Amino acid sequence: MPHEPREQSRSWWMPTSLVLALTICMPLAVTAGISGKTSVEKMLTNMAQPLFVSIVGTLVVGVALFRRCDQRRDQRGDRGVGMALMIGSSLLWMLSSQAFVSTVLRAWESSVPSAPFASNEPFDYVVVLGGGTTAAPDGRAQFGTVGDRVGYAARLYLSGMVKHLVTTGDNLSLTGTLSGEFQQQDDPSQQTKKIWIDLGIPEEAISELAGQNTSSEIASLKSHPEYWQGKRCAILTSAIHMPRAMRLASRAGISALPIVADYRSGTGPLTCNQFLPDAEELLKLQFVIKEWIGMQVGR
Repeated sequence: MPHEPREQSRSWWMPTSLVLALTICMPLAVTAGISGKTSVEKMLTNMAQPLFVSIVGTLVVGVALFRRCDQRRDQRGDRGVGMALMIGSSLLWMLSSQAFVSTVLRAWESSVPSAPFASNEPFDYVVVLGGGTTAAPDGRAQFGTVGDRVGYAARLYLSGMVKHLVTTGDNLSLTGTLSGEFQQQDDPSQQTKKIWIDLGIPEEAISELAGQNTSSEIASLKSHPEYWQGKRCAILTSAIHMPRAMRLASRAGISALPIVADYRSGTGPLTCNQFLPDAEELLKLQFVIKEWIGMQVGR
């Protein structure tokens, strides 16, 4: 009986030490040897994030339950729980690492390559799918998380590669809000048009199409054959979104080439930090899953 507290303490001290050695000490040591102080500091910052702390904590509990089960026959039922916690946390670690997510993204984003450009053959119309802008609290139009769509389209026009830009997306007809109403400044196509005009693109070179999601945007484009029938037309959207957009365009009979923007997979050499769990990488993986589901249901 006097030894029971000591045994319980040991049953937690051993798995904690093991997990911390494998998940914290070893990566830091390898990073210090390969990349130096700056990379170690970045890794420590990543290790302080809630997702990493949660995964490591779950691993500790899983190992402790699994190990206790080996030591005491009357707690054999803990083995399944410990195993489930270890497998689940390890799987979450892998799925949220940049090394894994970038591999998935590269495969997905490369499935539809961007159309080639020719300086002597500019596009007549480039249709930029909405979602690249938001409204600041003061109503100012600003780039959103996929703002490269809007910025890249502007660069193409200003460099003479595009004759006319078409922006899509509206919020104004949405209903059922819990409070307030959408204003004109909330309309994605209006936001995009305002940014383009501010960048020096003439208003007469910009058109707008309605649509509250990709399928309705493509439906709006189909109803305007003057943009794509017999014209050199392209659809510009994020790389992660392009496979679904082009499938919908093909299904609608729209003749358009893809221009890819907003790549998420990134480039550069592999680093130790890319093997750590990161909540932002989970979000990227979520986008891929969302796009895949959208393709399966034809939306």
